Amino acid sequence: MNSASSLMQPAKVPVSRTEFRDNQREFLKKAKGSTVLVITGNSEDEKLVMDKEYFDEIMRRLKASVETLEIAMDKKLLANIMSAASSLSEEVRNGKLLSMDEVFSEE
Repeated sequence: MNSASSLMQPAKVPVSRTEFRDNQREFLKKAKGSTVLVITGNSEDEKLVMDKEYFDEIMRRLKASVETLEIAMDKKLLANIMSAASSLSEEVRNGKLLSMDEVFSEE
């Protein structure tokens, strides 16, 4: 959906609570893709309104990043992965592995 840079630096549309309340439909239409509404009130309390797909993509990538970090922090698991990766590369070069099409063909 979005590139990493658009996830990290969304377009922000500032709006006061009063403006948002008075023109809610208009402002909600602006919360599309990686554009986020930043609703401010009298205090420093800010609220964000964002597109659900954008939020879901952020959460999906965050989950993937956490899983990657967990693997990287597990020294034994990471060593096993790195060991398997080098042997897989060698098997690919030697033509010992089948492609996904070859494995799942219906012939």
